[in-house]
Amino acid sequence: MKRLLGWTAAIKLAVIVLAAIGLAAAGLSGCGRGQEPAAGTDMLVIYSAHGEEVRGEFTLAFQAWYKTKTGRTVEVTWPDPGGGGTQILKRLEDKFRSGRYDIDLAFGGGPIYDQMKQLGMLQPYKPPADVLAALPPKVAGQPLYDPDFTWYGTAISTFGLIYNKTLIRDKSLPEVAGWETPADPRYLGWVGLGDAGKSSVARKAYEIILQAYGYERGMVLLTEMAANAKEFYVSASEVPRNCAQGFIAVGPCIDFYAFRQMRSEGGKNLGVLFPSGLTVITPDPIGILKNAPHRDVAEKFVEFVLRPEGQKLWSLPAGAPGGPRKYTLDRMPVLPSLYEGAAPESSAGQTNPFTVAPATFYDPAKENDRQTILVDYLRAALVENHEGLVNAWKALIAAGMPKDRVAELTRPLISEDEMLRLGREVWTPILIPEDAPPNKKADLKMKEEERLRQRSDMEAAWSDQLHRRYEKLAK
Repeated sequence: MKRLLGWTAAIKLAVIVLAAIGLAAAGLSGCGRGQEPAAGTDMLVIYSAHGEEVRGEFTLAFQAWYKTKTGRTVEVTWPDPGGGGTQILKRLEDKFRSGRYDIDLAFGGGPIYDQMKQLGMLQPYKPPADVLAALPPKVAGQPLYDPDFTWYGTAISTFGLIYNKTLIRDKSLPEVAGWETPADPRYLGWVGLGDAGKSSVARKAYEIILQAYGYERGMVLLTEMAANAKEFYVSASEVPRNCAQGFIAVGPCIDFYAFRQMRSEGGKNLGVLFPSGLTVITPDPIGILKNAPHRDVAEKFVEFVLRPEGQKLWSLPAGAPGGPRKYTLDRMPVLPSLYEGAAPESSAGQTNPFTVAPATFYDPAKENDRQTILVDYLRAALVENHEGLVNAWKALIAAGMPKDRVAELTRPLISEDEMLRLGREVWTPILIPEDAPPNKKADLKMKEEERLRQRSDMEAAWSDQLHRRYEKLAK
């Protein structure tokens, strides 16, 4: 009898424990997704590369606007994609490959949207006529929205170098004059770089350097910058933050991260340089995803972001009428009308990107063809083998920088033409139409598996070849 009572008590205890575990799991699984909406509440789920400040400001403003327009409330959730635009693209590829369509929008993340369009991830949406009429088709020569209406630029950015003036003076480092400065051997250990595999801001900056200087010279600069790097950061915001704290002296940065850090602690020591004629003004897009579960709400969000009510959140200082409530976002809006007489009250009003000459050196099609393969190549060349690269670089500095050995260290394994070809043929996923016959699906699946094997083998070969090259030069 005692044994029976003991078993009964044990079973009751187990039930209680399992129930507690279930409640905890439910709570954890809801993180970032929110609870099920109440009756009369609409839902919107967004993948975004934007930080908490942008998410919070746009959530509150959109909820108020949506209530006014529809009479309904809306709950906006922002699941964590695990990083910037590069990670958003990877996550969506995985979701779509498995037939999961649980995200409505991609918001921010830089130049991944043309590739998303090619992969069939985006759904066209044409906003109301007055919204589209206010949006120019281009800014500084770059498209501001897709001609097929699958994506729209929501804010405008440019790229440059943030640097710590005090640290550079105290360490007697060369003045920051352009993209070549972080490649100077005297900056050994004082450069901070973003990981292009995690940060679309970092990948964009490296693409700008490749196109501004040409592929061969650009690869030399990227390799030398990486050899000088103290470390690679997951988030692009870590470069200006570590620069302000004096851990690094210089690093590539997007404009609004630089401006925000310059207003924060340590900001008085910072400077920012946008290399004249060697950088690009570019839009940061938004797009509605294929089979979006809340398509109507997603369309309303895109409309809101493109209207003055949404655009003023980017440009006005916190607390200004029509501006953000708590955080100044320091972004340039996409509506030319907001630059007219806005300088005294607009945080981004000092520069009108619509008056900037086009960057004639820049080819968006080239960027699109190689953006995925470039990330993987740079990971093998600069990130995975970073310690070996630094050791080789130190040995060359100690040897007086012999030109032939420096050229051997920085020479890319593949040519630009080969990278572009592989980007199109091996690094582009093979689409498997949902309505394809079973035998066709099986054939495409087999080809996709072969493509993935070939890609993996090439990445491993690159890493091995570069490891041996750096080891040889270090000796």
